[in-house]
Amino acid sequence: MAAVLVSVLDKTGLEKFIKELVKLKPDYKVIGTTSTAKHLSEVGIDCISIDKVTGFPEILGGRVKTLHPNVFGGILSRDTDDDRATLKEHGIEEIDMVIVNLYAFEQKLKENLPEDKMIEHIDIGGVSLIRAAGKNFSRVNIVCDPSQYDDVLAQMKDKGATTYDFRKKLAAKAFQHTANYDRIISDYFAKICADSESNGDGENFPKQVTLSLQQNQSLRYGENPHQAAAWYDAGSKGSPFHQLQGKELSSNNILDVYSLVTILREFSTHKKIMSCIIKHNNPCGVALGKTAMDAFEKAYNADPLSAFGGVYGFTTEVDGPLATKIIEGFVEIVLAPSFSKEALEAFSKKKNIRVLEVKKEFLEPLPYDSVKARDLQDFGWILEKSQEAPKQLSEFECVTEDKNLTDAQKEDIEFAWKIVRHLTSNAIFVVKDGVSIGFGIGQTSRVASVKIALAQAGDHAKGAVMASDAFFPATDNIDEASKAGITVIVQPGGSIKDADVIAACKSNKISMLFTGQRCFKH
Repeated sequence: MAAVLVSVLDKTGLEKFIKELVKLKPDYKVIGTTSTAKHLSEVGIDCISIDKVTGFPEILGGRVKTLHPNVFGGILSRDTDDDRATLKEHGIEEIDMVIVNLYAFEQKLKENLPEDKMIEHIDIGGVSLIRAAGKNFSRVNIVCDPSQYDDVLAQMKDKGATTYDFRKKLAAKAFQHTANYDRIISDYFAKICADSESNGDGENFPKQVTLSLQQNQSLRYGENPHQAAAWYDAGSKGSPFHQLQGKELSSNNILDVYSLVTILREFSTHKKIMSCIIKHNNPCGVALGKTAMDAFEKAYNADPLSAFGGVYGFTTEVDGPLATKIIEGFVEIVLAPSFSKEALEAFSKKKNIRVLEVKKEFLEPLPYDSVKARDLQDFGWILEKSQEAPKQLSEFECVTEDKNLTDAQKEDIEFAWKIVRHLTSNAIFVVKDGVSIGFGIGQTSRVASVKIALAQAGDHAKGAVMASDAFFPATDNIDEASKAGITVIVQPGGSIKDADVIAACKSNKISMLFTGQRCFKH
């Protein structure tokens, strides 16, 4: 008689799976750890408690229950006469299926528990069971996720037993699962052992980092059609959106959507609605409005030429009239937290438009102490902390004549500072009345970015606010701003030429605010 060992925290679909399994294999003995055995018995499944197999009770508050030769001998025994003789000598039964999922350590992290409570959610026995069964996949099935239940049953119904290749795939999934689990725990310890403040030399980063990625989906292609690509998830949230219609996504689409969402996050709780249009990983139109239609028309009209073939995003639902307006032009992607029935009907007339319903949790700002990784191929990886939260207007220092700013100017200053941090450096952003009117992006000199942004703004620059992601190294930038009619400049400060730049602003009657916060993005 063979046995199946069950020890699960997530009991989703378990009852149905075990009942179907026992129908297919009536000789299966079902063994469960305490809470699992209790659950299975309550739903009418004959289940033996693990202590009847080990002859030893659970101890240390459940910390030790499966770590016993009667369990691991039954899992690790090979299909040989010698191993079977050893099992017979010690009265150990073979176990040929292990169904385990682990303590929810990652989910518990969200509760900000103290260290002594968190470590109680580190699974020891479960990981050991998974690894043992995975190692012995030639004979043992290891099932570590409820999503695998149907595939296991299908194999057994079709072939009477699982195949060697199928068990090998189960083992591969199992070791990926434990590797990711260990990574999460390792990252937790690295974080709690790190210094509370960075000293800038990387000493507060772990000496070794393990990446564990789960494939979300294969992509249409990479940056160019000749490049194959796949998209991986590094967390537990899964895909950030549901694709409701449209062509397959490429890697460029994913990058554009990510850039879009990072900007929408900045305004997801704003009293006004935001519309943002992304082109080649940078915004080309951003606006706040009283309605989604109002915001969209302002964002689109900021640069209709660049909006062609863009990625459009909203912080609120897209309705039918707005969808009808959007499809008047050529658009690659539309993203929003929800879409009305009428909107989906309108989009269905343009089958290639990708309509993405973003999950609301992805519009919530990430913690500003999160870490991002950059792949430099044969140069390795760079890990760095995310940008700190954008400073607020109340923290800025007015370094010119202390003029009384209007409420509209104050809103534009805060708007400008939140947006410029998302532009590729050197970055200049010009805004007026909550609408983008000029972008200077990715130039090798700051004055070039200034000229591009002001040329795009044209006459609208008169009375506008201009933001820079880093300090101005010379007064030529101020001369250009003055000629265009800029009235307020917000920048980090910190140049050896600050005194000259401030003097130039004063002589041109431009208010200048220092944030004390550089926000390069390369």
